[in-house]
Amino acid sequence: MWSLLILFSYSISLCMNGESNLPVILAVQQGEFVIPVDTVSPDNHGCVRFEGNIPLEAGQYVFVQSNRRLFNFLISDPGEVMLSFSAHLEDGRTLEVQAEGSEENNAYMRFNRFLQEHYGRANEILEQGRDPEQALADVERLEATIRDYSTFLAREYEGYMLGIIAKNVFTPAAAPGEAAIHYLDNIDFTDPRILNTSILPLRLKEYFTGVLPPLPDSLIFHADRILKADIHPKVKGYVARYLFTLFFTSEIMGMESAAVHMADTWLLADPSLCPDSDLKAEMETFVRFNKQCLLGMKAPELNLPDVHGRMQSLLETEARYTIVVFFEDNCPACSSELLKLTRFAQDHNDPDVKYFAVYTQDNKDILTRYTAYFPSNWATVWDPDFSSCFHEKFNVRSTPRIYLLDKNKTIIGRDLNTETLEGLIRDHSRKQEVVLPRAPDLLLETDNGTSCSLYEIQAPYTVLYFYDPACSVCGLVTAQLYKLFLSAKDKGLVFFTVYTGNDYLSWKKWLIEGGYTDWINVWNSASDDRIHKHYNVTAPPLTLLLDKEKGIVADSLSPEALSVIINQLNQ
Repeated sequence: MWSLLILFSYSISLCMNGESNLPVILAVQQGEFVIPVDTVSPDNHGCVRFEGNIPLEAGQYVFVQSNRRLFNFLISDPGEVMLSFSAHLEDGRTLEVQAEGSEENNAYMRFNRFLQEHYGRANEILEQGRDPEQALADVERLEATIRDYSTFLAREYEGYMLGIIAKNVFTPAAAPGEAAIHYLDNIDFTDPRILNTSILPLRLKEYFTGVLPPLPDSLIFHADRILKADIHPKVKGYVARYLFTLFFTSEIMGMESAAVHMADTWLLADPSLCPDSDLKAEMETFVRFNKQCLLGMKAPELNLPDVHGRMQSLLETEARYTIVVFFEDNCPACSSELLKLTRFAQDHNDPDVKYFAVYTQDNKDILTRYTAYFPSNWATVWDPDFSSCFHEKFNVRSTPRIYLLDKNKTIIGRDLNTETLEGLIRDHSRKQEVVLPRAPDLLLETDNGTSCSLYEIQAPYTVLYFYDPACSVCGLVTAQLYKLFLSAKDKGLVFFTVYTGNDYLSWKKWLIEGGYTDWINVWNSASDDRIHKHYNVTAPPLTLLLDKEKGIVADSLSPEALSVIINQLNQ
């Protein structure tokens, strides 16, 4: 008689002291979701055993009972797993957990208790109403203790899940001005185990909604920086999908640009990053209906007839501001918004503002009634056979849809309502010419040995950039600025970049290796202070934007802020 030997890839047991005898769920933490793996009911002794012959992925796991987390534990190696836990439960709380044969999990349990105790103590201090300065000092000491312990565990358990968890309790300490660059440095994007924790969505959301400015160009740059770096394919797919969703669902005007970029450049360009066919179809539709009407773009042309058959051109509408509204009949939201919009037009009666109203249906009688209802200076048009493709050009998948264009027909507002129009027009109108302080001239030497003066530059705008490759930030900033330089050649900008060091050979090699050869590269080959006496470059990088007369439009610019300004130069 043959004996049957069953080999399990994992065997995880849990014995509970009292409490409920309801089923226990074994689940894995995958980003913001908890994914069930198996469910087992306790025996008469309150014990459950989870077994299977398919290996479990490495990651952060959790026992759940009655929709309540009992406790988390870790699996660092996806190979054979044999774990045994005992838990003391009381009044719905897990008071004590022991892991048999897993020092990593025992250390993890002690770490969790340590964090609960110290953060609990910090909250007590803040709630006691003590002297604010003393309370803050006490809390900072507690935080320093937590940081030290986390750093110790991250070092002692490097390569294990506990090391990953401990390392990411805090973000890296960074010098002023460098936090945005180093915020995600504690995350190893090459390790797919990070996907089976809650770390990645938490840090990505913090970074892209709280640390970085809410500017599409900035978000796009840093998203690309992450995805182009050394990154595991599974992590790359998750990051790309997460950021698309984050930008797609944002309520901040202009974030559509970042969502379109994530979809078009990454997820749709590489099928391996988006295996979900439904999500892919949604992205394809989103890109198709948004790629022509993003904030900062010139509005697509609409040349449509009015009720009398006279053609009306959107781009030939002469006005400082043009409000474009798409509407239909039998639409309560349209009726409400059109009522407010016509009152807005009558109350302000601003000759600088014109209205281009597009009826999206094919009933001429309805168009006639709306034409009579709207103020006489409105252009009310329609496209009964949809030949203009206005739906795709302006993302008209629902109505009403309102856009605001400037005098050059650049889109400066989209998906608006009447309440936001006045403030947007007012804020945009505040731009006015001012007398700017003039940047001091600099006579320096190019990397090819010829003399070059800042004042010799003939251009509507000049970017004056001081840097030293030896500084920790200059390499990244230079790469960002060079990308801006290449994309802004048609905007009349000249980049005058100044090396503040004195090692010519190293500097020349750095320029060649980085490919920074098409803009103006200069340095001070003399041993004088012609740079430092006029410009505070003790802590490079430093970026200034100068106008045609070398007036300082803005200084101490980040690449992201400069990008936004560049996008506005032609408006």
